[in-house]
Amino acid sequence: MWDDVKQIVRTLYKNSKGEPFEMTDGQAELFDLIVYKRHSRNHIQTPTRYGKSEIISMAILTRATTFPEKWAIVAGDQDKAQIIMNYVIGHIFDNEYTRRKFIIGAKESESEIRRFRNKNRLNFQVRQGVFGEIFITTAKNAMGLGAPNVVEDESALIVDNEHALVMRMLGDQPENFLVKVGNPWPCEHFEKSFADPEYHKLFIDYEQAVREGRLTIEYVEEMRKQPFFDVLYECKFPKSGLMDSSGWMSLLTKEEIDRSLVDRMVGFGVNKLGVDVAAGGRNYSVIVQRHDNYAHIVHKTQDSDTMKLAEAVINLKKAENILPANISTDDVGVGKGVYDILTREIPGVYGVNAGVAPLYDTERFINLRAEMYWKLRDWILKGGKLESSEDWYQLTKIKYKVKLEGTKGKMQIMTKEDMLKDGIQSPDVADALAMTFVTQDIILPASNRYETGDDEIVTPQEKFDPFRPFIQF
Repeated sequence: MWDDVKQIVRTLYKNSKGEPFEMTDGQAELFDLIVYKRHSRNHIQTPTRYGKSEIISMAILTRATTFPEKWAIVAGDQDKAQIIMNYVIGHIFDNEYTRRKFIIGAKESESEIRRFRNKNRLNFQVRQGVFGEIFITTAKNAMGLGAPNVVEDESALIVDNEHALVMRMLGDQPENFLVKVGNPWPCEHFEKSFADPEYHKLFIDYEQAVREGRLTIEYVEEMRKQPFFDVLYECKFPKSGLMDSSGWMSLLTKEEIDRSLVDRMVGFGVNKLGVDVAAGGRNYSVIVQRHDNYAHIVHKTQDSDTMKLAEAVINLKKAENILPANISTDDVGVGKGVYDILTREIPGVYGVNAGVAPLYDTERFINLRAEMYWKLRDWILKGGKLESSEDWYQLTKIKYKVKLEGTKGKMQIMTKEDMLKDGIQSPDVADALAMTFVTQDIILPASNRYETGDDEIVTPQEKFDPFRPFIQF
């Protein structure tokens, strides 16, 4: 169906191996709608890693070297805008047609441009005295700039008021062209264009990407276990009922918490303590104990005596034979006093500053708070159980969203300060449980053995289903 378009690209452009660039059907459709400007308004959703940035770069380059047009590549931040531009620069030299039209500055060389790819504006002589242009800008800096052709990359990560500045860029010419492309993060203007019949839609999900060989089913199944699979691969907007007007979504619903609640039961496998220290007022100091299959509140008090809280942790450590590395506690603010006592008495306890960088996944989470809470969520949804208590409903007040500026696709959890502004008290019990997910689980060589409901004996070293039914007290 797209043979003519594929042949144009195959003739002009090369892949990273220097071979003729071969497009899939979906990629060819994306190239076609830009290079022929078939619709003035376009909304594009494809899975992440589908290759859309490179396809867009080749389409823009083809237009700017063939027609005397100005093209703007706009994104929420400079680094993101530079991605498509880097692809453009790389493909200029794939063929003589685009190479000879490229205008190299007086103090520049072709080799330096090819090597560093650090330009934010490119000019082309389409024919004598007639020029094409490609430039990049951030949405917030779009004020005063104009271009009749705009590609808004990762459009949903551009906030609404900055998107309005992008739309003003199109006013230079009565005939103008807009492409909004990206993943469907919560964003009012991106959702509106998706629903607007005036916008031409190109929608490609992971199933089409697998059919075309852009993704493997094994990779898809691996990513299904990660956050934001619906957004990044199914290309679906998050359910609106879980989102407030500011784009915050509930980490867990009441129904999900209800399904996790049980009477007291035997815990097995890992044995961890999370300690949240009260900041005063109506807040509580809380200790939560978590095993592979089960968590419960073992200490909750409004007593402000940090020594007593530290003693409670020390006593639990001894009684439950807990490894120091499996004990996590606040080590900033009011928690610093407890942490200092514990490090003297139990060397090796883990001090938690939730605002620092993630320990394991800096690509997905904005800080440690987001990383540990997402692990908690994952554990609950996979069958982790909680001893019945109204306190666990604090988890429904924990909210997350994608950070819209500067860090593409990184998840953040609402801060305690912002929660308080919304009238939500400090989630002491939820924070204590979350702290048991800060570090990797370490299983102590077992001296205890646990009986299952099938009269079977298992130890933490043996392989078992961590969510099998255990005898309840």
